Amino acid sequence: MGDIADRANGDIRGAVDFSSSPDLFWLDSVAGNQFAYRSVRLVDAFPIQVQQASDSRCADSKLTLAADVSLHNRTELTHLLRISRDVTDKQILAASYEKWGEDCAKFLLGEFAFAVWNDRTRQLFCCRDQLGFRPFFYWHSGSRFAFASSPRSILALPDFPKKVNTKKLAGLAVLGGAWELHDEDTFHDGIQSLPYGCSLTVTGNGIRKFQYWVPEIRTSLVPKSEGETFEALRELLFSAVECRIPKESDAVVELSGGLDSSGITAIAARHLESKGRALLAVAGVLPQDTSGLLEDEREYIDEFRSFANVRIEYVSAAGRGPFDALEHSDDFISSPIRAPVSYLHDAFKEVAIRNGARVQLRGMLGELGPSCSGGRYFVQLAAHLRWFTLARELATLQKVQGTHPFRYLAGRFLDLRRGPPGRRALPGVFLTPEFLDRQEMLDAFRDSSLDQRRNQLAQIRRFLMGHATWRERVLEDGIRFSYPWLDKRVLEFCLAAPPALKVRNGYDRYLMRAALDGILPKKIQWRTSKTPFSPDYFVRYNSQLGKALEFLNSIGPKDPIRRVIEIDRLHKLVRTVDPQGSEKFARDMIPRNLYAICFLRQFPEFRP
Repeated sequence: MGDIADRANGDIRGAVDFSSSPDLFWLDSVAGNQFAYRSVRLVDAFPIQVQQASDSRCADSKLTLAADVSLHNRTELTHLLRISRDVTDKQILAASYEKWGEDCAKFLLGEFAFAVWNDRTRQLFCCRDQLGFRPFFYWHSGSRFAFASSPRSILALPDFPKKVNTKKLAGLAVLGGAWELHDEDTFHDGIQSLPYGCSLTVTGNGIRKFQYWVPEIRTSLVPKSEGETFEALRELLFSAVECRIPKESDAVVELSGGLDSSGITAIAARHLESKGRALLAVAGVLPQDTSGLLEDEREYIDEFRSFANVRIEYVSAAGRGPFDALEHSDDFISSPIRAPVSYLHDAFKEVAIRNGARVQLRGMLGELGPSCSGGRYFVQLAAHLRWFTLARELATLQKVQGTHPFRYLAGRFLDLRRGPPGRRALPGVFLTPEFLDRQEMLDAFRDSSLDQRRNQLAQIRRFLMGHATWRERVLEDGIRFSYPWLDKRVLEFCLAAPPALKVRNGYDRYLMRAALDGILPKKIQWRTSKTPFSPDYFVRYNSQLGKALEFLNSIGPKDPIRRVIEIDRLHKLVRTVDPQGSEKFARDMIPRNLYAICFLRQFPEFRP
């Protein structure tokens, strides 16, 4: 395609679609410090018609925009930029860069990853949204700089030096993954992930990175009145859901029956009802052959049957299990990380695609914000010698949830010592001692704050530091996963909310329960129990052990994979598990290790 930047009649032209991940863009030196912007794979450029802003630079620039974007403050931005509300999100991005330059991200709210090539200054400006919803990967080698929305595109470069990032791989040794270690690294050596809330500028003199946003506690965001606080949060929750519902296609929400997913479903249903539209809710339930032997969430899911515009589609994913993934090696090209219960997520996605949906709303990770349990508040009360309030809250907790007060409090104090698991904790993947001895193992992120807000802030920051390993946010098969409870406005508000509003009257997660009073079905609003996402997981696991054993048996005694993973140790764990027994460790370990092997097989040095 060559240099696709173009200008005509003062308009900014030459945008390339970045959202479906088929394209790779790169810079290469031309002469001295001059760069040219090119697209490796040919795609049709289409014009961006932006009304000319008052800033005179607009008429003198040539910009090329590659963007994956969904803006949530369009009205505010079009007003500030003095442009028509009918323009696209990409047009707003281009106009924002024209007006504010590298400070433009401070004015943007939403989900975005974009790059702007300025032909006038010969610079590339790259940016990722505050929460890192949209991925941005890049590779810099000498005078070359390539970027894409997926590592796959960069790996497709014919001369890319494909090599495993051993220091990132070493993080798999920690149960749950120490993703905050080497947080900008991917599992492919040389491919970096632009962090959340960061921008990056590439010039002939090198790369300059700037973090324009970090989460922080701002108590001024929250009204002093409790009633006003709950009302303000309700408005934010509605806004976070509504701005993520597509206007041009049907909306789909994952409904588990829990507080988080039910909150999204209730809000989305009310919003769509006012538009004369229906909502599809996909819900995981047990297959018929396990019905009656195990319990699922159908009792709570069915609370939404009374909503006139909600259609529930039950999904059992019968016959599927954690070892189906072994047959799809392409799923592990970018990363070895995959949830063992992904078979259910895959089934949800198939339903959404069949119904023509483009966005699938998820209630996951609400515990970082609106449904934060607030357990550290009990420690805070004890530390400040507020014995009366502590005794009252523990007594109501026992009454409502049957929790032994002293055991519960002791558990919260033990959390101060535990923190995220370190190297000596239970392993996540059985990496060989010889491999680990060659790696730099840093201390895992740890927070022992007695303050509820600071502890919550630490958990948010730790989660965000896993930006290089997230895989479910990538557009897959035409479906975009979106997480309303990770909305920047919602997180900042909930982080600032008083700890006393997160635990009250024997209920944890009280902030959301109170904010959605009258919105959530009562049975869900005040429930204190929750069954596992896939309650028959152990049944599926046991039925597919033959696949796992066959996979391990194919690894010979001289297979190079043994230099990294303890295969013999894995063999000893391959056995049927009892959900009530001690085999839970084996049940979780086997899939993680086999997924890691699938990832390593793409590298020539790890093939037999």
